[in-house]
Amino acid sequence: MLFEILFLLILCIIAIMDMKCRKIPNSMVVILLIIGLANIFTVEVPFQHIIGSIFPAIVLLAFSKRRHIGSGDIKLMIAVGLYYGYLQAAIMLICALLAVACYALLLQRLQKPEVKTVPFAPFIAAFCLLGSVFWQVWL
Repeated sequence: MLFEILFLLILCIIAIMDMKCRKIPNSMVVILLIIGLANIFTVEVPFQHIIGSIFPAIVLLAFSKRRHIGSGDIKLMIAVGLYYGYLQAAIMLICALLAVACYALLLQRLQKPEVKTVPFAPFIAAFCLLGSVFWQVWL
């Protein structure tokens, strides 16, 4: 529980930083990775968490080829996958991708030419928060 609170707190700080300056500091991602590694020793099936760190990277690398996703977002999702495992990370990633796509389309529809990029970390953080609550309540 302590790991999760700390993880989500740092994730929210990263989301705010991404919104303000469109950068995700490596030092913050390293802290999340350390929390994720420490969490592996508390779970029943650590292999799911290791796969969870690889799966989002592969998916997001496909988007990064066209410069749609930054390297900070990929590293952040690796940390999220390591902490939550492949199933939760996959669901969070799909939801975050759908949400950011809808947001980008809305901005385009509203004809906001001054908006060139959309920060992805806030969407990741939002679905990690929602996912944490959902998994606590339903599972």
